[in-house]
Amino acid sequence: MIFKKYIYSFLVVSIIFCQNSGQEYRRTGIHNGNLVKTIFGNWGVVGQPGYLGPRGAWINENNGYIGDVSLLVGAEVTAPNQNGDPITFHSVVVCPIDRPFLGPKEQSTSGVPWGFEPVSGYMNESQEFIAMSTIPSSWPSSWPDKDYSWNGKWNGFFGQDVQNIQQESFYVMDDNNDEEFNFSQNNQWGVEFKPDPNNLNLNGLGLEVKVRGMQWGQFLAQDCIFWLYEITNKSSTDYNKVVFGELVGTYVGVTGTDDSAQEYNDDWSFFDVNENITYTGDFDNDCTSNPNWVGDVGMVGYAFLESPGNPYDGIDNDGDALGFGAAPIFEESDFDEVLIENGSSIVTIDSDFDRNILLMNEPNGATVSLNSQGNNIEIILGETILVEGNIIDNNGDLVVNPNAYDGIDNDLDGLIDENYYLHYRQRKVDQDGNVLFDILNPRYFINYLSGEGLNNPMIDENRFDGIDNDGDWDSTYDDLGTDGLANTNDSGEGNGFPDAGEPNFDETDPDESDQIGLSSFDYFVPADNFPHSDDEAIWDRMTPGFFDVPSSISNGLPLSGEDGDFIFTSGYFPLKAGQTERFSIALVYGENQSDLLSNKKTVQSIYDQDYRFPPPPSKPTLHAVPGDEKVTLYWDRVAEEEMDPVLKEFDFQGYKIYKATDSNFNDVRNITNANGVIEGYSPIAQYDLKDDIGGYFYPSQELFESSQGYTFFLGDSTGLVHQFIDTDVQNGRTYYYAVVAYDNGDPESMFPSENSKLISILNSGDILLDKNTAFATPSSAAAGYNLDENINISHFGPATGNLSIEIIDETQLSGHEYEVTFFDTSMDSIDNDLDNEIDEIDDEYVPMTSFYNVLNLNEKNERIALSDTFYYNLENTNILPDYFFLENPNGFEISANDYEVDFENGRVRLNSIDNELSGTDLFARYLYYPVYKSPYIKGSPWVSETDDAQVFDGVSITFNNDWDISYIEQESYWVSSLDENYIFSLGLQDVNSIVAQKMPNNYVISFDENLGLSYSLDLSAFPDAVESNVATNFKVFDLTNNVNVPYLFLDYGRAGKIDGNDIIYFYEKDINDNYHFSWNISFFDNGLQNPIKDYTYGDSLFLSVSKPFSSRDTLYFQTNLPEVNFEKSINELSDVRVVPNPYVAATKFESPLPPGVTSGRGERKIEFQNLPSDATVKIFTSRGQHIRTLSHSGNIHSGTISWDLKTKENLDIAYGVYFYIVESLSGIKKGKIGIIK
Repeated sequence: MIFKKYIYSFLVVSIIFCQNSGQEYRRTGIHNGNLVKTIFGNWGVVGQPGYLGPRGAWINENNGYIGDVSLLVGAEVTAPNQNGDPITFHSVVVCPIDRPFLGPKEQSTSGVPWGFEPVSGYMNESQEFIAMSTIPSSWPSSWPDKDYSWNGKWNGFFGQDVQNIQQESFYVMDDNNDEEFNFSQNNQWGVEFKPDPNNLNLNGLGLEVKVRGMQWGQFLAQDCIFWLYEITNKSSTDYNKVVFGELVGTYVGVTGTDDSAQEYNDDWSFFDVNENITYTGDFDNDCTSNPNWVGDVGMVGYAFLESPGNPYDGIDNDGDALGFGAAPIFEESDFDEVLIENGSSIVTIDSDFDRNILLMNEPNGATVSLNSQGNNIEIILGETILVEGNIIDNNGDLVVNPNAYDGIDNDLDGLIDENYYLHYRQRKVDQDGNVLFDILNPRYFINYLSGEGLNNPMIDENRFDGIDNDGDWDSTYDDLGTDGLANTNDSGEGNGFPDAGEPNFDETDPDESDQIGLSSFDYFVPADNFPHSDDEAIWDRMTPGFFDVPSSISNGLPLSGEDGDFIFTSGYFPLKAGQTERFSIALVYGENQSDLLSNKKTVQSIYDQDYRFPPPPSKPTLHAVPGDEKVTLYWDRVAEEEMDPVLKEFDFQGYKIYKATDSNFNDVRNITNANGVIEGYSPIAQYDLKDDIGGYFYPSQELFESSQGYTFFLGDSTGLVHQFIDTDVQNGRTYYYAVVAYDNGDPESMFPSENSKLISILNSGDILLDKNTAFATPSSAAAGYNLDENINISHFGPATGNLSIEIIDETQLSGHEYEVTFFDTSMDSIDNDLDNEIDEIDDEYVPMTSFYNVLNLNEKNERIALSDTFYYNLENTNILPDYFFLENPNGFEISANDYEVDFENGRVRLNSIDNELSGTDLFARYLYYPVYKSPYIKGSPWVSETDDAQVFDGVSITFNNDWDISYIEQESYWVSSLDENYIFSLGLQDVNSIVAQKMPNNYVISFDENLGLSYSLDLSAFPDAVESNVATNFKVFDLTNNVNVPYLFLDYGRAGKIDGNDIIYFYEKDINDNYHFSWNISFFDNGLQNPIKDYTYGDSLFLSVSKPFSSRDTLYFQTNLPEVNFEKSINELSDVRVVPNPYVAATKFESPLPPGVTSGRGERKIEFQNLPSDATVKIFTSRGQHIRTLSHSGNIHSGTISWDLKTKENLDIAYGVYFYIVESLSGIKKGKIGIIK
């Protein structure tokens, strides 16, 4: 009988180009998505290069906890030497790192590093950063491992542009530069191993590693960072014994590269076998010898979360098979010796790990030859005894049989490397034989002889087998197609089956991996006792089953501190050609060991949920506008419009605004839990939805205990705003801002989450911002600055409302002309009244405002380059379809048949691959809507929060819309030759079962003989009405639509003429030519001297009704540009001042040293304020020696120039008195400055 494991593969057609790798592609990045902040390099190292940023820092960027963390991958290889003799050797691929070593570095004789190096194409190579989800400029124009549809999108762990992870990094490296065993002269064995004989350019082991860093800002997860390694065998060689590991250089107390404090000499490290975590602390909990350290000393842990899986050994390595089907469980007798004799059945394994059952029919004494896993085996029936993974005596020590680690099924039962200690009685001991952990925890396995366990999908689960092994894929939420995004109509979306790329399936589901777990821990002292260039020595240190304990540790507690480092690993496992395995750790921090382990539980929970930690709402895009003693903030509404991808509900609740003078916001990090541990930040303002959710979040007891008494304030139902003016500022001082969106959480399972606050200050002083963060330095405008804030608006249309233009951001004013139009309920393609009918087939014929648009009437000209049929993203979206043109460089228009435009998303592409226009420069001319179909009109009944409108080009529109269609009495009147007129009133009255509608029209009733006919209809309800089509001396005319209005006349007096108590009912057509009753007008003669009125030619009654904006309305306006008024600048020249003056040693306006920079004075700054925009400032000593000239940038929005107190030779000035002269077309201003030591 033959048992087959069927592996289903799904082919994705894409264009993959060969990517190079090497030192020239090295880039760095900084993770700071929560309290953990670290530099890292795309050659596999975390915490380096130390001079470029924080080194595994926690809370404060100068509080570093690690020297280096880097990847190790080892494999056993057999290859012939120069004599043709097979040599079995071990290659361990390391990362090029800056640390002490035992012996030389792993490099060639010419100094070229051997190890992992970054692969090209996975970052924007024109800049210096690793690709980060929060820095779109760091992304490549296209991703080498994805098709063109990913261009311009984030290559996320959860799919195309899916950013559930608040900060995610991504890079790829390979070992192609590790040529140690590829050329005979490079190694002691004289082997010349080529991992792929068909590709002689492939070196090393042919390994490619995709690396992701992931952080969440939610307070329960703010103390950790995840690192995921996805390692693929790109060669044609099957490796049967592979081990992954991490080299950890401990260094609690490090800042930058300054080792003078020697804080590395008092660290201690240990591990917790129950929690699968190693951790490091500072023995005396004192890092004050490092003058840059701030606050208390905590601990750092390295939590082992996801290990490589072994989907071929027939064993449930990770213990998750319970509940997925019947399967046997290991018993102690399963590790007993087995005699193979006549009648025995054995299992062989072929190269594809398929099992074959063989019955031994020969008599005892016969020799049977067979092959399993490529090995020739001879069995003498009745004599051969087989055993694997049993306990043996090794000089008095009970150890597991070494054949439990050789990757071979030694006892021919179909199970590979069953291990008594790992799979039955999980027992770990130190090097002295002391038992650290001993628990009976047997694993499930497959009995290939009986077939039991073959149908359990979680014994040998695989993330690339095309099977939803754990059955958690849900078609309701997860059937999103291969891009993992809803409503894109891509391949597989909505087909009812799981596809590669969809959530909770294969690659995106960590549970679908049969993980091996942590298998060894090697601690060494001193830190340079690591043989970087000795592959065999490193391989020995990575042997599974060995857990070393430092001599400085007793009963799990440190006796002293020392300079020790360690390696932890997972293995062995096979890595066949084309196979991918994953390895995941989390750097997790805590104030002490208890806090550390508490935070590790959160880390484990995130992993157990497949990293689907419920994210906060999407980040709003924040703009900060510095002004004179104020900063204006404004942001968009994107956070309010998206569903939580994990909870599958709209859970947005509000915004918080944070402000600090520290880029890490540590000066507002001041909210503690019940244990006094600081967990949260104080906002300067908070705005939330007007609903029944508010006050303090009230969690379940379990959730409250997990937060250790910390909770979350949800707001006071204030309503939402999208603008904020901060006036608590000082000119010249830099402030950092963040606007974070937060959700409402779930009292039973999840605390509310809010966005991260990412601001990175590089050692160069440059500042990197996320979309929801900003910094601003308030300043007065240049002298003479003038802006006409009166914006004229032209209105064409019937609406009785009005609007005004509010200037929000003077720096973004365009001076362009704009057109404002509207959608209304009669034509907006929406079922506004929810009766399943839309627009022209609907009976909601009264046009009520639903959306507004703003069209920029100034033509946009843009140079573009189209390639094949790939979309090119224009600078703007919502293009006006009737106004888009492509021209060649000579100005000739290109036929629209050659290209297609996605007007809504602002994309254009050629229609065919072989189009001659591909690769040439083209010019696009178009008009676009900076605001399109926005419902955010104040007072709108269609959306709940409408207090402000969208900001565009520096302005927003304030609407005063007449939402209620009503009679305007003060604008309704008689035009008559009579001395007095009937009193009248306009109202509504249903006629029979016909509901009267408020029509937004103005009317005039004109009088003359035989002007009109009353309308013919069933008048049974109105016995006093005139007969059908009886002539009247008046008619009703709709002034808004220029049409006559049929009417029903209830005539209580003279026939066909208006008298007191008469009523006219208007009977109007809708857009479908159906008639409806609308207004009725009643006449009264109360108090009139003459109750009989004879109206005749020239007499009219005008009736006015309020009208909301509709598709019939168009408004135009043009913004003004700021300018410099020369006369005003002359008058304001006297306002020029120097701040501070005198300058005493330092000032609070100055920024501290950038993170990682440990020496130097740092920034010194004096500001010249209120300057003209063309000003030049010349500075002299008291002796008249010219030392510096400063020139204004010409920016009229700022009248400030900063002086760094250096001379033109870049030397620091001495203390004393200095003189300055301000020169400008506006005049000259002189003054002096005092510098006090």
